[in-house]
Amino acid sequence: MDYLQSLRMFVKVAELRSFAGAADQFDVSSAAVTRNVASLEDRFAARLLQRTTRSVTLTDAGRLLFERVRPLVDEIDEVEGALQATSRVPAGPLRIAVQGSLGAGCVAKLLGDYRARYPSVAPQLTFTHGPVDLVEHRFDVAVFGDDYQHSGSVVVRRVVRWPQHVVASPSYAASLRAADGKGRAGQPAAPTLLTYDDPSPGALDAAVRQWLDEQWPAASRIRVNNSDVLRQLALEGMGAALVPDYLVASDLANGALLRVPTAFEPPDTGLSIAYLTRRNLAATVRTFVDFVVEAFEREPAATRAPFGRARLAAIAADEGGQAAA
Repeated sequence: MDYLQSLRMFVKVAELRSFAGAADQFDVSSAAVTRNVASLEDRFAARLLQRTTRSVTLTDAGRLLFERVRPLVDEIDEVEGALQATSRVPAGPLRIAVQGSLGAGCVAKLLGDYRARYPSVAPQLTFTHGPVDLVEHRFDVAVFGDDYQHSGSVVVRRVVRWPQHVVASPSYAASLRAADGKGRAGQPAAPTLLTYDDPSPGALDAAVRQWLDEQWPAASRIRVNNSDVLRQLALEGMGAALVPDYLVASDLANGALLRVPTAFEPPDTGLSIAYLTRRNLAATVRTFVDFVVEAFEREPAATRAPFGRARLAAIAADEGGQAAA
């Protein structure tokens, strides 16, 4: 039998001086309570309760056990209640590892709405440029792109796929010639391609690496390991940039960046989320994972970005208005 549950039943019988009353409290039969108390008497080789047709009284051994065990049972019940409340209502720190290529523009925009829904959660965001071990580095969740290495036994949930574009500022796009004589449209006379680069194996999708090698000479690339800096360099006219749709959706909408035509479409990229287990997930982890999935599922498949193009364009417009003010 469950030893702790037997102790709980014994304490309740002793408090109520009634087996029937204890049975009602636990929603079981009086016979079940009797069996649990008998299992304790067998365990301690001592009678704990004297039972007559009119009353239930504690023996000396029963009184000793009751006095010692009652505060312990109360404390255990209090701890269990606190833990169950924590599992239901998200609160406390949420340690999130984010692959550097995703940039602040992807995950940070989600946190505002998540915090509005769950104000008692305190997210701690860390951008990483290497494999993530959730246990060793004490992260609750990892958010990463395609083929990103992660160690340890984790559950990986693929969330969304995005198209990638080669984009440039209007001034840089104007300097590109339509073709280079070999049938490859959109190649600049003095080509410079800005790309995200992470030295970690698997940090960049293998299909993307192959596409880059085939389409752009290595000498023509400027590599940056921060996607937000990559976007800013493109805005400054430093070259054409290979970027995921979500990163430049607002820039394309307002004309700050233009798509550069290429002979072949760049491969899609994506976002996945990892956590340690499906069972007994902390409420902070469960709600964050569900929130991220829900945020992307609200968008049509062809235009999925954090809260959609319209939201990003509105954010960009607000930022522009604040800057003008």
